[in-house]
Amino acid sequence: MKGSVFRLLLLMALLAAITQAQAVRADAGTPVLLAAGALLLCGLFAGKVAKGMGLPRLTGYILVGVAVGPYALGFIPGAGVKGLELVKGLAVSLIALVAGTELHLGLIRRVGARVALLCAAVCGVTFAVCFGATFALKPVLPFLAPMTVPQALAVSALLSTVVVSFSPTVTIAIVQETSARGPFTEFLMALVIIGDLFVMVAFGLAAGITRATFGNGLDLPALVGGVGWELFGSVGVGCLLAVAMLLYMRGVNRELPLFLVGLSFAAAEGGARLHLSPLLVSLAAGALIANLDEREGRRIHQAINQAGLPVFALFFAAAGAGLKLDALVTVGPAALLLVVLRGLAIWAACRRFAPADDPRLKRYLWMGLISQAGVTFGLAALVSRTFPSFGPQVEVLIVAMITAHELVGPVLTRRALMGSGEIRAEEAGGGA
Repeated sequence: MKGSVFRLLLLMALLAAITQAQAVRADAGTPVLLAAGALLLCGLFAGKVAKGMGLPRLTGYILVGVAVGPYALGFIPGAGVKGLELVKGLAVSLIALVAGTELHLGLIRRVGARVALLCAAVCGVTFAVCFGATFALKPVLPFLAPMTVPQALAVSALLSTVVVSFSPTVTIAIVQETSARGPFTEFLMALVIIGDLFVMVAFGLAAGITRATFGNGLDLPALVGGVGWELFGSVGVGCLLAVAMLLYMRGVNRELPLFLVGLSFAAAEGGARLHLSPLLVSLAAGALIANLDEREGRRIHQAINQAGLPVFALFFAAAGAGLKLDALVTVGPAALLLVVLRGLAIWAACRRFAPADDPRLKRYLWMGLISQAGVTFGLAALVSRTFPSFGPQVEVLIVAMITAHELVGPVLTRRALMGSGEIRAEEAGGGA
């Protein structure tokens, strides 16, 4: 523990010296390479420090990213962090692939209906609370104040749809880190995955309605087609990827971790260009493999465990570095209010609607639903690009909320798993 702290501080001092040296050199090199190398090393050491303190490694990755990022100490240039978008897509695909291998038909039969009902209740209550609060803030939110009532209602619905989203990425990463296994863990993972499917559909509908209120008309066929393509197209491409993986594993069967990293990268980049969901593509691929050949599903799980740590450390450190701390100042009060209301709504919905046969669901499940990360970032950026007149301001508000959720969410998720008693004994004692 002390050694890791010392190495982390030494590394940050070295990074500060490099940053100063860069300022006086013209041939400083690309900021993306500097950001990638520095964030990877800092993330790995910070993960060890966090584990020594009884916190999730993921929290260490995020916090050190925030510290050395452009919005705090400034050791990492903003251009370098922005250039790491490729890594973010790769990490999301790898995590979703692992998650897919956990989705066996037996699990879906056991908990699918109950998860879907609870998910609808949690998402519905959270949306209603955030929608009401956002519209009530119309006089004080600069982007809502000049709008007509129908426009403000539509934008409030659009924002609230994004705010409802969970973070399968964080949840699955914490489950992987803690080796948690059991009914509670299965229920939580299924809920965050299905919840984001709900959000994707609702976001497409809310974006179409918002576009109509601003004078572009409601193109219902295009709206339904776009949502359908994202969902069913993603599943179809994911099934093709699953076939490709099985053929490789049974035919070539060499350097599997490297092959999976390459294929996940292709899925992330290709999916984004085809307007598909990389998360859903990889999730469908993993689920199909696990249900066609359970042994190969386990091999994928093990291969990503071997190859994924540097990618995950870099991904979450980059996510921390990208958190705009200045956004907390400009929209802080409104964001904080929505963070509190969202948390209360999730807590109340879980307490009221969670199945009564397992008391742990009513008591701990809400903690695992607080995190927000990749999907929420992506939807916020999409709002900004689709509605340039007010979208950037909505994005700032959502990013401010993500900042708060990323700082507390991983810790709460780990507490939920510990409370459920499904973390392996050695992990619970030593910290994840």
